[in-house]
Amino acid sequence: MRKYQENLSLDSPVLLDISHKQSKVDKVISILEDDGALRYPGGIALDVGCSIGFFARALTPYFKIVFGLDIDVNALAQVQKDSGGPIDNLQFLTADSLLLPFEDNSIDLILCNHTYEHVPDADVLFSEIWRVLKPGGRCYLGAASRLTLIEPHYHLVFLSWLPKPLAHKYMRLMNKGDEYYEMLRTYWGIKRLIRNFHVTDYTLKVLRDPGKFAARDMIPEGSWIEKVPVFFWRVVYPFLPSYIFILRKAG
Repeated sequence: MRKYQENLSLDSPVLLDISHKQSKVDKVISILEDDGALRYPGGIALDVGCSIGFFARALTPYFKIVFGLDIDVNALAQVQKDSGGPIDNLQFLTADSLLLPFEDNSIDLILCNHTYEHVPDADVLFSEIWRVLKPGGRCYLGAASRLTLIEPHYHLVFLSWLPKPLAHKYMRLMNKGDEYYEMLRTYWGIKRLIRNFHVTDYTLKVLRDPGKFAARDMIPEGSWIEKVPVFFWRVVYPFLPSYIFILRKAG
């Protein structure tokens, strides 16, 4: 069985950098607002794989209680040093995302933003997300694809396409580490992970209107990407580098 990435932030310090994360936080909040996923007065939210808690903090104005959960002890230790200071309705937990410490049907909103590839068993992760979500509750899923040309964690071309033994050798050759741990899935593999949910796909919506969804970190204003017609993205959709879905548990 694969190991947990218990100190992912030590290998990727950019995870602790608010200047890198703020645009992504704004994008997530704008999408959740558009979907109506922040309208839970007295509700409970959970950020799975929260790292230092940038996303969890952004949720605190909308929910009675927000939990940030991670197995990365180093990242959670940095929370105490965060200049933002403590927030009364925000709690951080060191816990396993494959065994969420919450009762069935107890959470209104879950964030799972670029987390699935870091856990030993993504199928168990999503069965746990399904279990703890209330009927009608939502999960924000940001998911990178295995078919991305440039692997998003190590920025190596075609790394995620390779069989694991070759990927490990590629990592060592490029001085990126000894092992390629991440387990990215194709679009079809991601769809299998979330097959039990009702899915609202925001991927093309964001591509079509990056200004509305605070996605200028992905699509700079005036860039060639913004000028590509949407029908082209529909054609190449299964080969896009990442996807944004809102998952809803029926009920």
